[in-house]
Amino acid sequence: MTGPAELTGQIAARSLGTATRALVNFACSLKPYHLTLRGPLPDTIVLNPPDLHPANAATGEHIIDGRFTLANTTLQTTSKTVFTIDLPTDEFSEGLHSFDWLRHLAAAQRDTRTATAQALTQAWLDQCSQWHTVGWRPHVIARRLISWSSHGAMLLDNADLIYRSTLLRSMAAQARHLSRTAPRAPDGMPRLTAAIGLAISGVTLTEGRSRLKRGLTLLTRELDRQLLPDGGHISRNPQIQLTLLADLVSLRDALMARNVEAPAKLLGAIDRAMPMLRFFKHGDGRLALFNGADEGPAGAVDAVLARDDAKGRPFGFAPHSGFQRAAAGRTLVVVDAGAPPPPAHATRAHAGCLSFEMSAGRHRLVVNCGPSHISPTTQHAAAWQDASRATAAHSTVTVDDTSSAHILKAPWLRRLLGARLINGPKLVESRRTEEERGVWLEMRHDGYVPAFGLEHERRVYLSADGDDFRGEDTLFRIRQPKNRWWDPLGLLTTKDGEEDFTVRFHLHPDVRVSLAHDGTNILALLPNGDGWQFRASGNAQMMLDDSIYMGQPGQPRRTRQIVVSHHIFRGEAHVKWSFRRLTTRNLGAGGELHEQTDAFEPEEADVTVPPIGADPSSNA
Repeated sequence: MTGPAELTGQIAARSLGTATRALVNFACSLKPYHLTLRGPLPDTIVLNPPDLHPANAATGEHIIDGRFTLANTTLQTTSKTVFTIDLPTDEFSEGLHSFDWLRHLAAAQRDTRTATAQALTQAWLDQCSQWHTVGWRPHVIARRLISWSSHGAMLLDNADLIYRSTLLRSMAAQARHLSRTAPRAPDGMPRLTAAIGLAISGVTLTEGRSRLKRGLTLLTRELDRQLLPDGGHISRNPQIQLTLLADLVSLRDALMARNVEAPAKLLGAIDRAMPMLRFFKHGDGRLALFNGADEGPAGAVDAVLARDDAKGRPFGFAPHSGFQRAAAGRTLVVVDAGAPPPPAHATRAHAGCLSFEMSAGRHRLVVNCGPSHISPTTQHAAAWQDASRATAAHSTVTVDDTSSAHILKAPWLRRLLGARLINGPKLVESRRTEEERGVWLEMRHDGYVPAFGLEHERRVYLSADGDDFRGEDTLFRIRQPKNRWWDPLGLLTTKDGEEDFTVRFHLHPDVRVSLAHDGTNILALLPNGDGWQFRASGNAQMMLDDSIYMGQPGQPRRTRQIVVSHHIFRGEAHVKWSFRRLTTRNLGAGGELHEQTDAFEPEEADVTVPPIGADPSSNA
């Protein structure tokens, strides 16, 4: 939890850092500083490291036509004006100046792709090679040097001597500046990018031995700080895991190509991080949606995992990253069983503690809603972002329409510190038991204790054949809730502490779902025809409601969610639920559920998580 004293310290440190960066930027923008960046002119780009980030040929065609889509925003422009006009957002500007889009241009089919790439590079050299506030940020320089090096053959193809020497001279100057500023890059993935870019410049440009050493030193230091012992990144974001690994593998391969021994810590980091990436891979080959990650481009995960020398199987429990994974038969379940990341790494984190995603074969069944891809330039974009990060956008329990963690709201604080997640669960515990009959996961968190005095416990069980997935959510009061500051007399508190709560199961848009006539069960059909039946026990109310899915870029997709509602009574409440795969004899030709189905045991056995070590088929 972020207390007032800690938040005050963060504000003071960030304010000082902002003021310092403004002074440094002013000094670096002056001509005398740029005289210090002069040095030997590289002969050429001696190596083109592999770019493991997937390319999209259609995106490349759009760039040829002058249409850039970056950071969820689209801009129509020309190569002559793109670096001189006002850009929509800071994130768009970073994406444009990073040249990370060069891979899409390289994949385009039109013959003009090379001319377009060179024209855009020349435009940047004309307008920004001396200084640009965004373009010369350490992590932006690093990403640009990586992109220019990876696609150097295209940038230098049949280029005239003046353009060629100007490009190489600028790359060397940027690399020298990066060598001085990389340690001051923003914490998190930007600083890792700065270190990797500095090291890449050391192996792709001549006279780069000292930069390579500095880059590798900074990289190993940051990997020690940011890569957890189980291989997960400190942000707990699967997409950052993917991006980091793609860059680390590219650097490793570049070092090998130049016959430079890779540091043991770099190789060890790759070996630890690969199984964690495999951990987050759904049956469709894409990423699970946790803490700001979307599915990622098709083939992105496999492209990186193909470079895994060990090719080890994913483990089941990541204790430092805080995730559980259960796989049986064709069924996969991934659960967020950890506390939010540290505040500096939580600007994209979600309040999804104990949420889970479930896939069967290549199809997703239960999902989280994912991050908003609404353009920041549109109305209510910030509200969309915050809503996508709320607990209600995740497949878990929400108490009284309140999230288990909160996002900084004050605009001035968000500008200074970022929209970081604060006041989330402090205590998150999980226990795993594996037996021949299946896997049991027992987890709990205290995110609702400050507001309601309630702890949330979630127990789930996945059978050995993967056809039976059951859960039990329990809320129990460990102390009386505190009155809100706006209600000091307790006049607005829930009567007798009987808070309402909901258990949500967001469904993937490709899932067809229907509620039985008697309201006792729900049928979910996957695109391949597989059917799953959902039930909930007790006095809880079960219904289908509208939801949205933002697992891929673009507009949100309409989908459905299963909502189980209940309330706290005498300080506690229990909801039991289950998903069970249906056999073909239980489904009609059109995928409807037969009224008289023998797919389930009596109701209590259907939804009860069996005691550890007990026979799941027994009436527990």
